[in-house]
Amino acid sequence: MNSTIADAAGDAPRSTSAYSVKPLHTTLVTLVRREFWEHRYLWLAPLATQVLLLLLCAVLGHWHADSRGNFQIDMSSDGGEVIGAHEGKVAAATVVQTVLTIPLYVVTLFLISYYVLDCLYAERRDRSILFWKSLPVSDGLTVTSKALTALVIVPFGVFALALVGHLLFYAIYSLRVATGSSPPVLSWDTLEWLRTEVVVFLTVLLAVLWYAPVATALMLVSAWVRKSPFLWVTVPPVLALVLEAILHGIYRQPLYLHDFIAYRSRHIWQVLELPHARVFTANGLHPVGSLLQALNFGGAFADRDLWLGVVAALVMLFVATRLRRYHDES
Repeated sequence: MNSTIADAAGDAPRSTSAYSVKPLHTTLVTLVRREFWEHRYLWLAPLATQVLLLLLCAVLGHWHADSRGNFQIDMSSDGGEVIGAHEGKVAAATVVQTVLTIPLYVVTLFLISYYVLDCLYAERRDRSILFWKSLPVSDGLTVTSKALTALVIVPFGVFALALVGHLLFYAIYSLRVATGSSPPVLSWDTLEWLRTEVVVFLTVLLAVLWYAPVATALMLVSAWVRKSPFLWVTVPPVLALVLEAILHGIYRQPLYLHDFIAYRSRHIWQVLELPHARVFTANGLHPVGSLLQALNFGGAFADRDLWLGVVAALVMLFVATRLRRYHDES
């Protein structure tokens, strides 16, 4: 690891002037690579999840047709949704395309939550921060690299992994159809595939922007606490919620903390009108790409609280940088 940092900084004598001639993006890329070296679960866990999903798709799942030529997708023993001819098969393919991304993003959510809470604390715990601070790399650039890893590289890297995984799934499915082990219940449509990917991409982008202040708040805790960051982000909020509920029951005090957490958890999805979006309707099954018109992406990305949260995230990153710079390491 150290030799790679030295290569990125150049082979000149280790002085400040020798490092300063390197482009900023080169140093930033090296710092991001460092995060994946030190936190290998960020890429190993999503990759393992995707491989497991493909193996399950290859050996499990049953499809059958009824006497009228309609098809069912059956992942259990008690039947499935009835799908019509070509349009239904295309719509079903986009639904499968979306469903296959859900396990990946659930795993990613836990990975990012653990990472942002541990990344700045861990380097103080193992005292590797002393080595990294000996290099002429600013605290701001180091914290920025961690934020980019959590909020850009990992979520959109998982998006790319899911995209490739769906192509591999369809290749596996086509092979099963060609060998006669499955009837042709799904149909490929490039335009609908792209429209579905756009829906997923916009949803991931919206989630990253909306939950950025939560991630940076966890990074702030990671930079501040001296031990047990996981207890600091669980015990005080739980106790505060319990105390607030008691005061509400006795004095009818408003549930400010509860309402704020609920608001920050689901408000943007209500603006997006996601709870009302449907691909299964009385008129049949619709492609997931049809949600581009059904969902209020314009209103969601224009939401004032979304961008106020981004500003708050930038402020917390600045505070985390200052904490890292002046935290007592003795």
